[in-house]
Amino acid sequence: MAPKETDSSLKSLEDKFRRIGLNEKLTTETLKSKLIRASLDKIIEEIPDNNIPADSAVAVLLLSLATATQKGAHENRPKVVKAIVDGRIKSGKQVEGANFQY
Repeated sequence: MAPKETDSSLKSLEDKFRRIGLNEKLTTETLKSKLIRASLDKIIEEIPDNNIPADSAVAVLLLSLATATQKGAHENRPKVVKAIVDGRIKSGKQVEGANFQY
């Protein structure tokens, strides 16, 4: 049986998600899903030089990407993450398209 998640590990993820600009409601919803929270955590780790803007628009796009890629590794995801952080991707539709373009 897998070990239960501790409150401290969830608190750490909650803090990480809020640092990138995710609001309270989206943070709470993200923490409820093991797949999405793991995907978003991995995405945050993929951000070059830990250059994480505290921007709610960027955070929502990163969450959108995390949701779209929650079921496995995607070789293009780091490129899409960089494009979101750099401001080249500005909408959810672009996230969906970019995930398959790169």
